[in-house]
Amino acid sequence: MLKFAFKNMLVKRGRMALVALSIIISATVALMSLNVSQQINDGILSSFIYYDMIIGPSGSSTQLAMNTMFFTDKPLGTIPYSLVEELEQSGLVNRAVPFSMGDSFNSAKIVGTTPALLEDKPLSQGAMFEEVFEAVVGSEVASRYGLKPGDQIVTSHGLSQHGAEHASSPLTVTGILKTTHTNYDNTVFTSYKTVWAVHSHEEEHEEHESEEHDEAHEEAHEHEDEAHGEEETAQTSVQSGEIMSHGVKALGAQGASQQQEEEDEGAEAHEGEVCAILIKSTSLAAYSKLSAAYSSDSRLLVINPATVLRDVLSQVDTASQIVYILCGIILVMNILVISVLTLLNLMDSKKDIALMRMIGISMKHIRQLYLIQNGILGLIAIVLSLVLSHLMLSFIGGLTAARGIVLSVWKVYPLEIAVSALVFVLSVLPTMISIYSMSKKDVIE
Repeated sequence: MLKFAFKNMLVKRGRMALVALSIIISATVALMSLNVSQQINDGILSSFIYYDMIIGPSGSSTQLAMNTMFFTDKPLGTIPYSLVEELEQSGLVNRAVPFSMGDSFNSAKIVGTTPALLEDKPLSQGAMFEEVFEAVVGSEVASRYGLKPGDQIVTSHGLSQHGAEHASSPLTVTGILKTTHTNYDNTVFTSYKTVWAVHSHEEEHEEHESEEHDEAHEEAHEHEDEAHGEEETAQTSVQSGEIMSHGVKALGAQGASQQQEEEDEGAEAHEGEVCAILIKSTSLAAYSKLSAAYSSDSRLLVINPATVLRDVLSQVDTASQIVYILCGIILVMNILVISVLTLLNLMDSKKDIALMRMIGISMKHIRQLYLIQNGILGLIAIVLSLVLSHLMLSFIGGLTAARGIVLSVWKVYPLEIAVSALVFVLSVLPTMISIYSMSKKDVIE
């Protein structure tokens, strides 16, 4: 019976392909939407359970939360590191973690912090960073660039991939995080003191190069003056005027370039500064005291990440509901298409059924034949839908990674299996109904 079902499917492969394509399109859209929505919800919910307060420069609450929780967007600015020491000495916090951002390694952000930020993130290789110029990289960063403990990476100035490289201040990879399927996988972590040291070292390096350039320039001018003598004083004066004019233009161009560079970089933390502080208070009363104390300073922004991210989550839920409604409409249309195609197939098969009845095949076996045939078709379509939806997740994940949202390609939720089973039943249901109605009468008659 199974062999005959496959042969019958090959004979009518055109209509069978249309039925399968209808199931695949509707099921893929539904499964992918469900998976993306669930992973985003899980990512947001898992991000604000560790800290109940974030202190940063005044500005947007959403930007501060997204920057510190998901390492996306630009920092609002900087605040004094002395606030971290003040909080630790207050006795009102279990944890006060400094947070700095301003550099990048290719497409990965560099986060300057302390090992406390990674306390619940186990390492797959190596050890946690301890000294200045040491770093721990996320699993995605390590996989993408083939990094291992002991390797050195050269970071770039700013959050884009086009900033000037800190070639004189490479970071040594000491460890690699286990895969978390979160934004941590696509981030490089180092000490906040490393961020200070890199920028301080680069400034000293630039000043040293500038001094050497000035000395060489002065020596060249002295030799040039001795060679020309007094008789070319007037001409030298004119040339000096031209050089000064050129120098003014160069300085103007340099100033414009520096201004553009600062705009591209956004805020960065120099020595004695951090971009934000992540806080876990000791109690609700301690939280209230801290909030009242620091909210009164107009230069600071105090937020509860759970409150801010729930607002973001509500927007995601609204979008998800719209997607689910659209998926429901697609599924209903899919059922109608499958029903029509099934009826057409059965109408064309009346002669085949009559012939089978004439040679003594019972309606029970005929019913089994068509149920097996459509069951195989539905099963193949559902499996392809699951595979295709997760392959599309890899493409979507590449787009969302830049936003701080990492999607796991192989993460399957129980609800996906339930939806797949439902789609399978709906794809076979029209055949069951049609065959049952036909079995009530003798086709030969």
